[in-house]
Amino acid sequence: MGLCQLSAEIFIVIFMTICLCGCNDNAKAPDYDNFRADMTIQSVEQINLGQTEKAIETLKEFRQKAPEDPFPVAATRIEEIRLEVEKANKLLRAGNINELGLLLQKIETEGNASPEILAFRAAPPALEALAKFCARMPWERSSDITDGFELLRPYMNILKSSAAFNAFEAFQQSKFETMKHDEQLHDIEAMLNKLDREAISGNAKTVQAAIEALQAKYPHNAFFACQSFQSAADIAALNVNLEGIPYGREALEIAAAIRWEGLSESARRGIAKLVAKTPQTYSGAWLSALNGDRAASVDFFNQIRTAVPLIQPNQKIIASLLKLNEAPPVKDDWSRRSPCPGVPESIAQILSVGLHNTPNTKQKENK
Repeated sequence: MGLCQLSAEIFIVIFMTICLCGCNDNAKAPDYDNFRADMTIQSVEQINLGQTEKAIETLKEFRQKAPEDPFPVAATRIEEIRLEVEKANKLLRAGNINELGLLLQKIETEGNASPEILAFRAAPPALEALAKFCARMPWERSSDITDGFELLRPYMNILKSSAAFNAFEAFQQSKFETMKHDEQLHDIEAMLNKLDREAISGNAKTVQAAIEALQAKYPHNAFFACQSFQSAADIAALNVNLEGIPYGREALEIAAAIRWEGLSESARRGIAKLVAKTPQTYSGAWLSALNGDRAASVDFFNQIRTAVPLIQPNQKIIASLLKLNEAPPVKDDWSRRSPCPGVPESIAQILSVGLHNTPNTKQKENK
């Protein structure tokens, strides 16, 4: 038998076999498993609708009737975890911290704790810390907010999972920045006020100590930009540059008072023009009196006389004003009867004349 004939016979046998199989009426295709399909579709629909408990019941029935199928086993575990998380979240939103703790303990005891459930372990102490944080409000100082956030720091991971907490944290941070800014302004005002008083009443050492304290805490304060002016033009330009800077004008007046003896005539004229009408500090009031009339001197002495705590001006400042404001004789003035009136008598005389020249003082105070 040739090769071609053998090949032809083999082909015929295969062909006949196929034909016989195709023509066999008794051969049937395997039945389609409608139960698995129906249970799969039903459970998936329940999961998509958020019907977690119903989906778990359907999947359990599926697993009982088709234990070899891996789908109901895996899907049931996922839905059980989802149900536990839903319960935990519900208790968390309601603030039932004790019940949440019991739920977590029960799940862990049963050995069913998933990573998602274990994440709730930190929730009760985190919420307790948050409650303590809120109990400290309203805040008195910015440092109180900082201390409050230290309580929350160990629980930030779980707290930051909440959008509401993130908004709350941003609000508190904004409040902290505002309070910190206001506290710094108040502190700068207090330190400049101390320097102002030292410039009037202190000696070189106390003035230098106040300057060093200010520089240590606020090295970029406006006061340190007022150490190099040499002329009236410099004063005018500096005054413009300091506009809008908190306590910039005050810093300029104090710096001018401290540097007064070493200033040029041009710089002195610039300062005199600046403080002529509305001095903002004791130093400014002294410079205004030094370059003004008797009323300005009386105003300066009235300010330091009523200051709290009381300011004792140094002898150089007193002498500078007495030279410019030699009082005229006043009838029956006891200080004029002294053959050689001293500084206290002269101050009393200036105030006496000044008070007689300012009859509306009490009326302004009453207003």
